[in-house]
Amino acid sequence: MYLYVAETCKDEKMGVKIEVKKEITTEELEYLNSAFFVCGVYHSIEQIEHIVVENGEDFKHYMSEENLRLIRSKGVSPEQTIMLANKYVLNYASAIKTYIDMEKRLLKKHKSKEDVEVFEEMCSGFYDKHMEYRFWANFRNYIVHCEFPYSIYKEELDGGGKVICTKERLLRFDNWKHAKADILEMDEIIDLTKMVDDMNGMIYALYMDFFRCFHKEIIEGIQIYGDFCRKHNVKNPVILKTKERNKMEQARMQPLPIAELRASYEILKNHPYFDFKIKE
Repeated sequence: MYLYVAETCKDEKMGVKIEVKKEITTEELEYLNSAFFVCGVYHSIEQIEHIVVENGEDFKHYMSEENLRLIRSKGVSPEQTIMLANKYVLNYASAIKTYIDMEKRLLKKHKSKEDVEVFEEMCSGFYDKHMEYRFWANFRNYIVHCEFPYSIYKEELDGGGKVICTKERLLRFDNWKHAKADILEMDEIIDLTKMVDDMNGMIYALYMDFFRCFHKEIIEGIQIYGDFCRKHNVKNPVILKTKERNKMEQARMQPLPIAELRASYEILKNHPYFDFKIKE
């Protein structure tokens, strides 16, 4: 197998132009590929963090007065409206649980025991100090082992409607743990959407700390990639592979996950609690 580094650039006629620069060794490619180790974990954690946030925003939007009024004007039945409210809140709670489980799994697989312990300490700290974290940490179990939170639909005089969650309904579950005391302090009618933003903020804090754990791999990846580009005088490289030397028409192209590496780097640069200097 013969390996070549090529430069990609935009071309008005061809769309993308590929210019072959030079042949490289297998060792050079292996070293370059090591720069992108963090991209796999970046892709996983980035997706689930976005899913949590978007599910929370979808839930808030669905439960808004404007949206419920629009749904009612379209003739959606109260039963269907309640079912969709339960769907959106379950999607959000499930995404939270998935995020926490996924981050812990990735840290256990790739990082040290100490990094896992820091993550667990952050989660425990949020649980102890924040009612929202305690609530959502137990909410999915409430649904699985008891019932959905929404069962009441109330017509409004202006043509809209409200989907209602009551304290009494939540307290039918006997395993809220520390969240039970929080629920007892809530109003009789509970607006679950008010607990979304603060929970999303805590997910974001865990997300940012995830990148702190991988800061060495991100910095080394940027340095390896930068050194490769300088050595071969390329700005947007791709790797070409062919079984016969200089037979470019037979070559297979290996794109490089440069966007993910740069995105990881940008997140790390903006980390609020981690100060480091990187030579650009």
